Amino acid sequence: MSGYINILRYELFGLFISPATYVSTFYFLCLLGIGFRFFLQAFAGTDWVLPPFSSLILGLTFGAPAIVPFLTMRTFAEERKLGTLETLMSAPVSATGLVLGKWSASLIFFFAISALATCYPLLLWFGFPTQAESLGLTDIEKWIGGGAFLLAIGSSFTAVGIFASSLTNNQMVAGMLTFTLLTLYLSAMTLAYGEYDHLGNPSNVKEFFQTCLGSISQGLTKAQHFAVGVIDLQTLLHQVVLTFLFLSLAILKIERYHH
Repeated sequence: MSGYINILRYELFGLFISPATYVSTFYFLCLLGIGFRFFLQAFAGTDWVLPPFSSLILGLTFGAPAIVPFLTMRTFAEERKLGTLETLMSAPVSATGLVLGKWSASLIFFFAISALATCYPLLLWFGFPTQAESLGLTDIEKWIGGGAFLLAIGSSFTAVGIFASSLTNNQMVAGMLTFTLLTLYLSAMTLAYGEYDHLGNPSNVKEFFQTCLGSISQGLTKAQHFAVGVIDLQTLLHQVVLTFLFLSLAILKIERYHH
């Protein structure tokens, strides 16, 4: 993993000076804030048992296909287009360090965006503490659970983006491929919502595959668990496996391109 720190610093610098990331982040947070405001207004007239904080977590999750491509599409696609990938590979940096450095920078920026999104419930907490307490926004366990879910989802989503960027030298193609893969993933989560129960001990092949699918088949149900402070280790493990898979594919692609 030689050169990892240097690649991480270089990519973070590139993200923080890129106008595209600031523009996309601004519009994303504005839309998320508007949605959070209307959810709070409508929450009083519903019988939904989940706290309003869960709407923010789900908003960040389903909004990820709109923001992650802007963070990852240039990582390898631009390097290949400009011909600088060969220069990087000739430097004392391994393919693993290169991929992990670019992925870590994208994940850090995604988590920074998620942290900015928490300003909405924080403002409500400090401005209207009584109302915030009644809405469950002062429960620390919900913040911890929501943060763990976003970190897990962000890790796998950015890994998908890094892999997509390693396949092409066109940023737009990489961005659209990332958007498509993430949209398909979230669509599968939505279609499978409420269809399966928890299968701790599968008794047949169908139940075994349902269990292996993890957060694909029960992603939204597990998101609700995290939103109320219940951390599901199976979901975290599933996201770790997905992250490892797509990062490994990206490393193999970069090593093949180098040779």
